[in-house]
Amino acid sequence: MNNPILLSNSWYFKPQFCQEDLSHFDADADCGGWQKVNLPHTVKELPFNCFSHDETAMISSYRKDFTIPAEAAGKRIILRFDGVMAYYDLYCNGIRIGDHRGGYSISFMDITEAVRYGAVNHLFLKVDSTERNDIPPFGYIVDFLTYGGIYRDVYLYMTEQTYISNVMARYRLEDDWSLTLYPEVFFHSHETAGREASICCRLIRQDGTTVFSHTESCSVAEGESSFQMSPVSAGMVDLWDIDAPVLYTVETELLIDGHIVDSHSTKTGFRKTECTSHGFYLNGQKIKLRGVNRHQCYPYVGYAMGRGVQRKDAELIRYDMACNTVRTSHYMQSQYFLERCDEIGLLVFEEIPGWHYIGGEIYQNVVMNDVKMMITMDYNHPSIFIWGVRLNESNDCPELYTRTNELAKRLDPDRATTGVRYFKGSELKEDVYAINDFCHKGPKREDVLQSQRQVTGLDHDVPYLVSEFCGHVYPCKPWDNENVREEHARMHARVQSRAACTDNIMGALAWCAFDYQTHGDYGSGDKICYHGVMDMFRMPKFASYLYRSQKDPSEEVVLETTSVFSRGEKGDNKVAPVMIMTNCDFIEVELYGNSIGRFYPSNNYVGLPHPPIEISTHDSFWIEIWQGAVITGFIGNQKVAERRFVRDARLTTLEAAADQSELSSEYADDTRVTLRFLDQEGNLLPYYPGIIKVACHGDIELRGPEIFPAMGGMSAFWIRTTAAGRPGTASVTIHTLNSDLPDQIVEFSIV
Repeated sequence: MNNPILLSNSWYFKPQFCQEDLSHFDADADCGGWQKVNLPHTVKELPFNCFSHDETAMISSYRKDFTIPAEAAGKRIILRFDGVMAYYDLYCNGIRIGDHRGGYSISFMDITEAVRYGAVNHLFLKVDSTERNDIPPFGYIVDFLTYGGIYRDVYLYMTEQTYISNVMARYRLEDDWSLTLYPEVFFHSHETAGREASICCRLIRQDGTTVFSHTESCSVAEGESSFQMSPVSAGMVDLWDIDAPVLYTVETELLIDGHIVDSHSTKTGFRKTECTSHGFYLNGQKIKLRGVNRHQCYPYVGYAMGRGVQRKDAELIRYDMACNTVRTSHYMQSQYFLERCDEIGLLVFEEIPGWHYIGGEIYQNVVMNDVKMMITMDYNHPSIFIWGVRLNESNDCPELYTRTNELAKRLDPDRATTGVRYFKGSELKEDVYAINDFCHKGPKREDVLQSQRQVTGLDHDVPYLVSEFCGHVYPCKPWDNENVREEHARMHARVQSRAACTDNIMGALAWCAFDYQTHGDYGSGDKICYHGVMDMFRMPKFASYLYRSQKDPSEEVVLETTSVFSRGEKGDNKVAPVMIMTNCDFIEVELYGNSIGRFYPSNNYVGLPHPPIEISTHDSFWIEIWQGAVITGFIGNQKVAERRFVRDARLTTLEAAADQSELSSEYADDTRVTLRFLDQEGNLLPYYPGIIKVACHGDIELRGPEIFPAMGGMSAFWIRTTAAGRPGTASVTIHTLNSDLPDQIVEFSIV
């Protein structure tokens, strides 16, 4: 199936379900309490914090009118839903089509028998966003919210009666690194007799040149079937790597009686991954996995963010955090996110939905379907190096986890499997033992990471990954004092240092990338878990700079401190101890107008590419006039960066910047605008309580409240195009209600 039609504009939503709506599906959608919405959509916008965790638990209704052209008569009409939380029942023109359990798995619905060609058709979805105990991850308490609604995109396909439903671009790399390609092609046929056919497969470089073409005869049976193409050498190809993520396009055509009846196109990359007891290897090179866990939620709108924002999260993790790995905790995530991971070389640990609870037969059937859909839909993503086929932090369940691993290996014999545990001595059914190791709880604890054999209880090493650390044991808010925020960064440095120096650990994935909303059983009493190295608005904490500073200085010179050098914040009128997160070779520090010396990366964090620099003590007498500080970074003996901190820091600037300035008019396109209150040297003022008001102009709308406070001297907001189909310009005006700073205007081009 190719050429999908995006069906995400002009839906109608009602925050309840009425049986009468099914029998009045031809009624005017503007009547009866319907709201016009675009997808992605959440059933209810929430405040940033201090809400009830039950507010999105509802049974709601969605409807959409659409037309299938008369000339499409005889074609199959298929809908693809990328994410509906958590269960839906689908009707077309009043005829029930089917239902789907699971808020994170892609689903397909064939509505052909109910469609009217050349006329208006009416879709109706009854969406259940309650926490049903027959659908993972529910069944017990869950440390995150799942919100509700049609929160990902919807697509419509028009196909022939026989079509390609999927292609898994199977391959192997030979000893000489040449490529042998043998795609598996999946068909769906509604024709009563089997058909003789042929499959043509082409491999195309990014520049459009075809490097391989192969045609093979096959037979297509009625119903669902698949055909494994014969292994054929495609010669030498450029490998996919984290530093050079080369992608190819695999184009597949189905020919019957010499005519092309369907085609399928997918991007993929070719690489070899190995998870061993002495580390992780990519294309024969050992790589230490350094990464984070990602929740896909955002302030106010929950999961309902579109393609640009999903792609930006991948970029934040890869570039702003300089990580090479992300875990999709605790569920499958957006195709847009995964596609961007492929493009920028961010390795992915993808897992099925789950949280402790294992459930009974119906529940476990959904688990098995989640494994199947995760692997079949995401197989071609080269960034995915491992499948998580165990319900997060659940107890051992040999029967279920034998089944999930067997299914995973049947669908994908080449990738490793794993499952995340939180207790020692768990039975290992997977290829990799993954453990959430929270033994390191702060500066008074010597434990950083447990030894592998201490955790597994085995007398030999196995492939082993630290899937979570830090997080809830040391929550950190952007407005906490410097000591808390600095210790938070230091804990991440300790654990990543230990993982880097331990040969039988593949790597360590921090809990977590971003703060997130949760149930009242967890968090800080306001329904927020402040566990991220960035906040929920994707604004940096000190810990994020620890990660960012690990990149090569040829990409970006990083020089960040855990202090604004204000005598009085640290206690005892001192500005030390302080950490400098940098990829410079050394720094020179000036206090009171005089150099106090050069400082070099600390030996406390060996193994990191760029250990932070620590200034442990410096006597600054309270009776002296404070003169501020200057920090200069050097690579070799060349000055490459400087940070200045002044005695009389004052509010000078509101900095506003958009993640992207060009947006689409054809669909609801989201982007973020970041805000920072700065002093005269460009340093963040973390305790400035700015009150911000935002006004939108043009075909855009604000996602969230128009008035909100800065938190930690910074904030952000998202805007969305209204999908009006009109190219033009738009802008936002940002006004600070409690200062005389000039308004900031951010402009957008809508194309």
